[in-house]
Formats: sequence, C-alpha cells, structure tokens
Amino acid sequence: MTLLFCRWKRGRPIYCERLYQPFCGSDGKTYNNKCSFCKAVLKSRGTLQMKQAGAC
Repeated sequence: MTLLFCRWKRGRPIYCERLYQPFCGSDGKTYNNKCSFCKAVLKSRGTLQMKQAGAC
C-alpha cells in the first residue's frame, strides 16, 4: 500500500504543510501527516510501511 500511497518524482524537493493528520509507521514513530510519512518512506527506500492511520 505504501508504494501506491506515496508518489513523487525523483530529484525534486518535497515540502510539507504543517497539517496534523498523524500516521503511524512500522518504525513506531508518529508522523505529522501523509507528506512527512512519505518523505520518511522515500528516505528508507521503501522499507518503512504504514502501520495505521492515526498516532502510534
């Protein structure tokens, strides 16, 4: 699900809004929103998965 959920073109900077709609990652960390979660997914090269919508 994460790969379809997060789509950006490589080489472009990603800027996230300061919107709080939390996502819980498989690393046990709560990300502020979809954008910040997807940035972490890209940084992890796809190893990070979404555990649940909402805080961990």
